Amino acid sequence: MVPPSLDLTPAWQVRIVAHGGTIAGGGVLVPGNQILTCVHVVNAALDRGDSPSPPGGESPLRVDLPHETGFRPADARVVTAAWNPERDTTLLALDSAPAHTTARLDPCMADTSPANTPRPVRVRGYPRGTPEGLTASARVVGVGGDRAHRAQLDISTDDPVRFEAGFSGCGVVDTERGSVVGILVSARYGGSEPGHVGIMEPVEMVESLSHHLYDRELEALRSVLSALRFDAVRDVYHAVAGRGASTPAGFATAWEAFLQLRQLAPTPDGLPREVSFVAGIARTGVANTATLRSYIDSRPAPEVPPHAPAPVREAPAPSPQPSGTLIVTAEPVPGRTAPGARHLLTHWVDDGETLTNGGSVEIGQTQLRESVLDLIGRVEERIPVSQAGSSTALRLDFVLPFTLLTRGIAEWRLPAPLTGEGERIGASYDLVLHSRERLCNRGWERARHKLAERWHTLGENGSGRVYHVPVESEAAADPGMQDSMCDPAIIACVLGRSPSQREGALQLGCALQTGMPAIAWLDSDDPQETRNFQEDFARLASSAGNTLTGENVLELPHWVRKCRTRDDSPPQRDRGYDPYSVHLILDDMVHIRRLSRIGILALPKRARRERSAAVPPSGSTAPH
Repeated sequence: MVPPSLDLTPAWQVRIVAHGGTIAGGGVLVPGNQILTCVHVVNAALDRGDSPSPPGGESPLRVDLPHETGFRPADARVVTAAWNPERDTTLLALDSAPAHTTARLDPCMADTSPANTPRPVRVRGYPRGTPEGLTASARVVGVGGDRAHRAQLDISTDDPVRFEAGFSGCGVVDTERGSVVGILVSARYGGSEPGHVGIMEPVEMVESLSHHLYDRELEALRSVLSALRFDAVRDVYHAVAGRGASTPAGFATAWEAFLQLRQLAPTPDGLPREVSFVAGIARTGVANTATLRSYIDSRPAPEVPPHAPAPVREAPAPSPQPSGTLIVTAEPVPGRTAPGARHLLTHWVDDGETLTNGGSVEIGQTQLRESVLDLIGRVEERIPVSQAGSSTALRLDFVLPFTLLTRGIAEWRLPAPLTGEGERIGASYDLVLHSRERLCNRGWERARHKLAERWHTLGENGSGRVYHVPVESEAAADPGMQDSMCDPAIIACVLGRSPSQREGALQLGCALQTGMPAIAWLDSDDPQETRNFQEDFARLASSAGNTLTGENVLELPHWVRKCRTRDDSPPQRDRGYDPYSVHLILDDMVHIRRLSRIGILALPKRARRERSAAVPPSGSTAPH
């Protein structure tokens, strides 16, 4: 008989401790210094019975965090907005704890069906009398359980470990990829083999985690391989698949071959065959090498181990010179309204390795331009100068309330040492706007879920549609426009009016509420100028049938900047509109994930007040 596994606890798994020191269950550390666990584990730890309501903030839980010498105790509190007794999941927020190693989350239900090979997994739990834990090896055999979209886990009858009390809330790890695909929520104890069947809640069913599940590099790879005919990589496939692989006769694209290779066991040296496939394609030069290398380099150690063969790791794509992002947030100060409205202006600097809080200052609306220009000057001193031909040295992200989104930031001129005024901001930097209401406020949860759904749909389809609001449309008189925007296959929207006008403000509100990732508009009262801009935007997507790939969407800020600075035909003065009047909101999941790390997204009102009262000192940093 094989003894129970006593391998080390994963660095992202925690123990939830009940009164008296017993272990109520486990949890998974996720980005944002939060813990994913079960509602019933929290209730058990706090001795609350089966209460469906979340505990108050005055009821902290003790959790044990993995540490090199064992476990270290910490306090955590329930994130009320994430409490879901129907699905038995919730998030806990750690109290003033430093960042810890988080789990890599990986949706799995799309590949889980009776027709597919069962997925091998392992779960480390804490049965009574084993505070250091035991590991159960199981397989995800298909959909099952007491709720829709849950998965059934089967433990081999030869395994001495069973699912029992103490396993609830613990992470279910894909043994081949090292990623967490869900948490254990219950077990079946009836029949002749009690505890051999467990029920898993997949990570994709936890709405609060939706913005952590988008794999940017994988989606970029999907776009490239979907456009590549299989015939061009047939020899690479044969070399990687080895004997016993399914016949490639039915493959039309390289993406289909990639998906097939993901189902096969790794090569003898432990390297996933699909990664070797991508590396082989990169060496042939028949596809975008930078995208292929980016995918390989983004895979974590469990997928591409450090000892990977040289052909995979050698000759990586040239890395861009260090670039940075200046993130500026403006939060309305309560109790002040126009014309005396004031805002708390906070800025962060992302240099690619750390996120540094530069402090906060309260300003009036008339001081926004002066304050932003001063920030840019100070931050540029810290960002290395890019070499010729590399990406822009500084990107500007503005998280602004609705009333400030129409400010003509791109038109502001930068200070210059000799002439006093230099070029405009929109000519020097990729500039992106974000709606503070959509990213931070209560009542906008549906919009945030729809935003994540649109990116997920883009990943499934490979591209998304562009919706052009008719220039003649008036949102107040056209409720059907909101219904038209609800199609999750739409990834970008071009407004028909400027939000500085009432009709345009309503159009922008509709686009934000429906979770539109990319929203562009021209700040102009002239309908013909707006039509000209819409035609320019349409040309960007026309080559693919009014659609944009994920890569196209992420490049929109750079496209807008090029529209302002290029001197090709037609020249700017003949474009029919002022390109510096173009505004762009872009909420992509990668940047949302980074913004969530610095704690400015979806904070409860009480937490925001506490944050404003205790602004971090200038120069404090938060590691990625």
